[in-house]
Amino acid sequence: MIEIEKTFLIKKIPQKLSSYKSVTIRQGYISSTPSPLRIRQKGDKYELTKKIPLKDGDFSSVNEINIPLTKEEFNKLWTLIEKSLEKIRYLVPIKNNLVAELDVYQKDLNGFSVVEVEFVSKKQMNAFIPPEWFGADITQKDFSANSFLAGKSFSDIEKYLRKLN
Repeated sequence: MIEIEKTFLIKKIPQKLSSYKSVTIRQGYISSTPSPLRIRQKGDKYELTKKIPLKDGDFSSVNEINIPLTKEEFNKLWTLIEKSLEKIRYLVPIKNNLVAELDVYQKDLNGFSVVEVEFVSKKQMNAFIPPEWFGADITQKDFSANSFLAGKSFSDIEKYLRKLN
């Protein structure tokens, strides 16, 4: 499946966040970048994922290969991870029938949040006007990748955030 998306920092968390559908996501990485092997628990669903960029240096479009796992398979693979992270994903409806996937990171990354929007085409992505509560577009920034964020703390990524101001 081809995934076309943009990632943004957050200027302001939407009010009544708890009123939106949410799911806790736990993911770990079995290999290192540039295209790591990821396992993910999203609620009661488990999967193994490989994301392969379609074009070097362009993180907005990737070929995403997902393989469903059982809980037992996930737990066995979890023992192999090099690094992990946990986040709560809120699904916030926005204009043009799009959904903002607001990720609020937990544990060591507490205080960091991003929002991603997936598109059906590059044309739709290029025409997208972010809502007022979105911050800087960090789609092409290495530090926005979960594979980079896994195993880091908020203080580890503050230097990247300061460079954007």
